[in-house]
Amino acid sequence: MRLDENWIRAHLPKELAGQPIDFFACDYLDGLTVMQEGERGGDDVVVYRAKSEEDLRWWQLEQVCRFIKEPNPPARKSWRYVRDHAEDGKWLYIERGNYDYNAIEDPRLYGFERFLRVLHYGFPRDRWESKVREHTCLMNYWYKEPHWDYDRKQLCFIEVSDSKEHDGDGVEEPRPGSVIRIID
Repeated sequence: MRLDENWIRAHLPKELAGQPIDFFACDYLDGLTVMQEGERGGDDVVVYRAKSEEDLRWWQLEQVCRFIKEPNPPARKSWRYVRDHAEDGKWLYIERGNYDYNAIEDPRLYGFERFLRVLHYGFPRDRWESKVREHTCLMNYWYKEPHWDYDRKQLCFIEVSDSKEHDGDGVEEPRPGSVIRIID
C-alpha cells in the first residue's frame, strides 16, 4: 500500500516520528478502497472505503497511531483490587485502602489512552474528539452508569463515579468475603 510517509511522520509527535510505520503488510489499495489479502486463498476483504485521498491519509495515520510504541510509557495505574491467591478455584483479593481507581484492571485502558494521546498530536480537533467519544463509550460498556470520562487536558481517562461493573459474561468483581486484607 502506498503511504505518504512524510505526511504521516509530520503528524506524529517528534519522539515517535522516527519509528517504523508500515503496519499494512497484507493491505493494498484498489482506488480509494483498502483491501486485505484473503486468508489462505479466501476472498480479499474490504478494510476501509475512503471518501478522498485526504480521508485515506487520516485513516492511515489512525492505524499507525494504534500500533506505534511510546518510548516512555506512563507509570502503571494503581488498582483497587489485586489478586492474591486462589483457594478452591476461587480468587481471593487484596484491597487497597487508598487507590486512584475504583475498577478492576481493564487491559484496554493503557492502549486507549496511548492511542488517543498520539492521535491528539496530529488529528484535526473534530476527528480527535469523535475518537475520544467513541473510546469513552467503549470504556463505559460494562457499567450501568458512566464510570469513565476522558480528561482532555491531561490526555487520560478518569473515573467519574463509584459505579461498579455489572455482572455478566465473566466480568470479575470480588464476591462478598473474598477480600482477605486491606493494604496502604
